[in-house]
Amino acid sequence: MKKIIIAMTLILMSFSSLHAMNMGTGMNKHALKHANPMPNLMRIAIKNADLLGIDQKQMTALKAWSDTNKPKMKQMIQQVMHEEAMLLENALTTDNDSVKEAEVMLETRKKIIEMKAKCNTNLKSILTKKQYQQVVNIYRSVQ
Repeated sequence: MKKIIIAMTLILMSFSSLHAMNMGTGMNKHALKHANPMPNLMRIAIKNADLLGIDQKQMTALKAWSDTNKPKMKQMIQQVMHEEAMLLENALTTDNDSVKEAEVMLETRKKIIEMKAKCNTNLKSILTKKQYQQVVNIYRSVQ
């Protein structure tokens, strides 16, 4: 019974990732949210720099982090979506152990969450407490 529930969960996740992949070739908000539940506070900070009173030194540090880590994040998100699509296909065409195959995808998701946690820690070190709280408030208001 447990294997059936896990398999069904993986299949449903695969369908949602396939839908996200069909939304366009670029990375989109739905794909990002699907692959990782962590908030994207860096994007909010950069897009609302004027409102937050972010100075040039802070912006340079934010963009340096973003420029270095955004491509890695995109690659991992695409990897999760690819692995989900493979899981779906294998579940429909083979007798392979889907749970074992899912471990790779789940490890990639864990890496995404770890990177987002580091991003938030970095953001806290760059912004003032007030600025960071404003970023969190903006994030909550747009969710």
